[in-house]
Amino acid sequence: MTILSALPLVRIAEIRVESAPELAVTFTSLASLVPAGTRHLVVEVNAAQTYTERRFCEVILNGDTASHYNRREFTAAGSAVTTVSTTNINAAQGVDVPPASAGYGGGYLLFPFAFRTDNLKLWQTMGSSLETRLQRHSGAWESTAAISSITLRPWQNVPGGVNQWAAGSIVTLYAVDEARLAADRLPDERSKKFTFGTLPSDANHLLLLMHLRSSQNLVTRQGDRVYQQLNNDTVSANYPIQRLGGEGIADNKIIDEFFTEKRVGWSTAAAAPADSFGNLVVMYPEYRSTVFHKPWMSQHAEFEEVFYPVSQENGRRRNTDALNHLHYFPGIGGEYYLPGSIISAYKSEVPAARHVVSASGEASVTLQVPAGAVGLRAVAVARTNGAGKEDRLLMELNGDASAASYAVRRASASEHTHETALQSDNEIGVIPGGEAEAGQYGCGALAIVRHADTDRHKHILSLIGASGGRLALYGGRWKNNAAVTSVTFKPKNGTLFAAGSVFELLVAGDAL
Repeated sequence: MTILSALPLVRIAEIRVESAPELAVTFTSLASLVPAGTRHLVVEVNAAQTYTERRFCEVILNGDTASHYNRREFTAAGSAVTTVSTTNINAAQGVDVPPASAGYGGGYLLFPFAFRTDNLKLWQTMGSSLETRLQRHSGAWESTAAISSITLRPWQNVPGGVNQWAAGSIVTLYAVDEARLAADRLPDERSKKFTFGTLPSDANHLLLLMHLRSSQNLVTRQGDRVYQQLNNDTVSANYPIQRLGGEGIADNKIIDEFFTEKRVGWSTAAAAPADSFGNLVVMYPEYRSTVFHKPWMSQHAEFEEVFYPVSQENGRRRNTDALNHLHYFPGIGGEYYLPGSIISAYKSEVPAARHVVSASGEASVTLQVPAGAVGLRAVAVARTNGAGKEDRLLMELNGDASAASYAVRRASASEHTHETALQSDNEIGVIPGGEAEAGQYGCGALAIVRHADTDRHKHILSLIGASGGRLALYGGRWKNNAAVTSVTFKPKNGTLFAAGSVFELLVAGDAL
């Protein structure tokens, strides 16, 4: 998956395209549909379209089909990773979907602060047209209206007529579970930082949803870096980071930077369009552990008129202490965050299954999927004894170890280079090997979409990096219609997972 869907979720509504194709699916009367107090929405798409080639789906909010939308596309297909942005269009992008002949793909769309009326509506996505094309999109609707309806339809500009959702397509609406909210924070008036001085002791992973606009006011730089200090550590060299994404309006470019810096992402700033806030989701897995350096993963998207980035970053703090203090502040020129900025900390769901690797190491880890579960996701924090600084993570569903049973695309970056390719096996992550820096454990999250359905291949999405080494996104499928009952993880090159490695399954709450 992406950490966008690692937020604690409750399934609210579901639309199925039954026996005949349909032009669009729409969730309406959203404020009354979701539980009281809901702020953030996540839409899961597992669908196909009637056009004969892969295309993205369009997003229309509140029925507005005027030219009020903007989008940034970051994609990996064939042998190239590319990015492009388009402004003032009449519908923005959701996730890519395959043609009906290939099966059901798609992914996740996060709509943060969907019901506030002081912010442009921004969303960010991760998905794939199965193994054909892997993508991240950022969309912006230039309105501050609360979202009352979300319409998704396949891209309409196709030769030969109308494009429709194919029969069997399923679109699911989730709400971020506010019962798992640990704390909201506004900037401290004196320090001008966001500060979390007390972290919960009853969760394994902490997820921060950030809604930020820096005070930096430069027309030529409408955004600002978001800096972090973990446990008050101010030494930049203690924070190795790998970034992969796309940005730039006049000069679109792929960002594949490696650096050491306290940054955790990017936000908009004062010169950006009015009411435009940056959206970041930051995950600190196993934040109470003292076994490994503290890893983190972020995905962010902003709407502004200079960079307009959509990106992911993965790094760590070079210290094994449990996290107990978090601080956030502008990194390049901003002195504070503008009114409306807020950071919310959420606790991960109680795990449906969990395994911590023993002191002697283990060759594989198998987790059983609970019956009746929805929204199946997994979190991994791991390292292997493999030769070299880098190893890969394999996943087997229902014990199926055959490489021919899986079709997966990877896009990755390391040390100012990036690549994409089809995999020849069931690789779904990058983690450190035995020669990596002591204490360096990789981290990430994955999803097995519609895991219990027995009428389709299983769509797989993951974002797993080496915490200051290679960062990789994956999208593909398990070519089997069976319901997934177990998930097994193995090293690709090594023979053992290192002691203290953690694997966990998460499932969503269900209000249907």
